[in-house]
Amino acid sequence: MNKKGIVVSPPFKPIYTGGISCGGSPDPIELRKYLMYWDEIDYPSNMLIHISSPEIDYLEQSGKLKRTHVRFQGSINSGQGEFFIQAQEAAFRKNQEEEPGCWTIAQLADIPFYTQQSASVGVEVELYDMLPVPSADTPLADILEFKEKRQDELTAFRCHMDEVNENILSSRDVPRARNAQMARVELALKDIDKTLSESGIKRITTHLKNVINADFSGIAGAGLGSAGVSAFIGMSPLIAGVAGAGLVFGVKSLIMPSNQCPTDLSYINSIRKNFR
Repeated sequence: MNKKGIVVSPPFKPIYTGGISCGGSPDPIELRKYLMYWDEIDYPSNMLIHISSPEIDYLEQSGKLKRTHVRFQGSINSGQGEFFIQAQEAAFRKNQEEEPGCWTIAQLADIPFYTQQSASVGVEVELYDMLPVPSADTPLADILEFKEKRQDELTAFRCHMDEVNENILSSRDVPRARNAQMARVELALKDIDKTLSESGIKRITTHLKNVINADFSGIAGAGLGSAGVSAFIGMSPLIAGVAGAGLVFGVKSLIMPSNQCPTDLSYINSIRKNFR
């Protein structure tokens, strides 16, 4: 399977009047999620503000995280935090040029933001309360050791989730209950959860949400606008007592990048809450 890399932004919130409010290091759970399920993280740096943390530094020293340094040319709007996103987009383009098809982006925000963007009918795919992730206090070294020993299980899950997204992209349709495909995703997650438990790693279940950046305006029901249409495929929860675990598909009006950030998938935070 090809390498999977992800370019991660700092946490941010879009501002109603324009731009973003940005700052701080990644949430420990989000960092562990991307470390666990991707081969390499790029957490870009820029010439204006340097954001880091002991965990970021440790992963950089371990070779599992790199920091593409972006130097801006010409004028740049630094007043509303947009340069963080410009740096992410520039790092993504550089990685794609060097390793085509291996990289995507993750924005640590509930709503995506791009330097050039537009609204279009797209698809959100969310694995809800089914993704096993090491707890926030799990040493990063333990996660790296687990990945070395259990790469097959992690790769199987990634392959099955890639199939879900690729089928949506190729068919321009939101799948209903494709039982065989969903069963493979569920089984792969249970295998990972089991091996984490056997390794003595404390874990939680969290969400994995991505936007498919393609025009789905021709889908039946897409004309419903921001309300959109949705489908839910339930799965057996990994933790007893959790209600509503499964895979959620939503077709609605979404913010998408223009040509300066040519990625099929963008990962964002879930706005759903765990009531546990």
